[in-house]
Amino acid sequence: MAQKQERVKKLTGFVAAHLSSGQDDLPSICERAAALAKADLVTGIVGEFPELQGIMGGVYALHDGEPAAVAQAIREHYLPKTIEGELPRTLAGQVLSLADRLDSIAAFFHVGVVPTGSEDPFALRRQATAVVRIVLEADLRADLAAFVDRARQLVSDDGFKGLPDSTSQGINRIIEFILERVRHYCRVVHLLRDDVIEAVLKSLGNRPLDLVDLVRKMKALEAVTRKPEFDALLVGFKRAHRLVEKEEWTRAAVDPTLFQHAAESDLHRAVMEARTLIEESIAAGRYDRTLDALIELKPSIDGFFSAVMVNAEDQTVRRNRLSLLKDVDELFASFADFSQIMVQGG
Repeated sequence: MAQKQERVKKLTGFVAAHLSSGQDDLPSICERAAALAKADLVTGIVGEFPELQGIMGGVYALHDGEPAAVAQAIREHYLPKTIEGELPRTLAGQVLSLADRLDSIAAFFHVGVVPTGSEDPFALRRQATAVVRIVLEADLRADLAAFVDRARQLVSDDGFKGLPDSTSQGINRIIEFILERVRHYCRVVHLLRDDVIEAVLKSLGNRPLDLVDLVRKMKALEAVTRKPEFDALLVGFKRAHRLVEKEEWTRAAVDPTLFQHAAESDLHRAVMEARTLIEESIAAGRYDRTLDALIELKPSIDGFFSAVMVNAEDQTVRRNRLSLLKDVDELFASFADFSQIMVQGG
């Protein structure tokens, strides 16, 4: 427990530094709270009444002259105590609760104790659900993958013999475990469709794991799927996506001098104009505007497929048309993996 407390203290300082939002004293408050958070476990009253862990820690901290913010963080760091229980109200309490849970998850995964099927003797799924709830319901904007990386590094540095996997594999296993809880949360709380959830998560790639941002993307995407023109757009996109995959795009850049039909020029111009708008909209978090820009590509995509035979006899022209479709594919992929979306209309 002393080792865990020291790891949590270090992790808490790391997390607090990324979430301080101008609160210069947050890291010091969190680190002090982490150093004292488990002290009440050796007291007689917590030994007799385990449900008072954390609560008594806060009482003792105040009694011994610790700042109220430190005592409150200690009191809150076991929250939520149940899947739908009360969350920590203070930022320091949220940081300490996150660090404590991420350390537990990282430690168990490091030594190969991973939930399988219905077996989860150490309630790691509940711990991960708590992490997801705290981040999303407290609107904490940060790269959760960086916190996971730091938690796993601290466990490894503590001398525990871990599984024979690489650092990246270990981190990815934990992240996927947490993302499973994100999927469940989004289905149950926000009533989002499975295909919409997967479309956003599959496009994550090397982007920061900002859960708040991911859920905002999911909500925006589900909203646009209800528009009458979306299904028709999706059909055109999937046709482009399949052609690029099937015909083995050669990675050549689009050469406008090889266009033989006005529909090619029209689609190329529409993609170039949309790319700038989409990049700016994504950077600003204006996902409604991003998706509107994609929908506006529909006439150009439809016009291209109506007027142009992609598999032209001239291989140079064929490759150029595939490159143009690849640009369309990448434009959609910059927001989500639309190949995961199911056409809903009849």
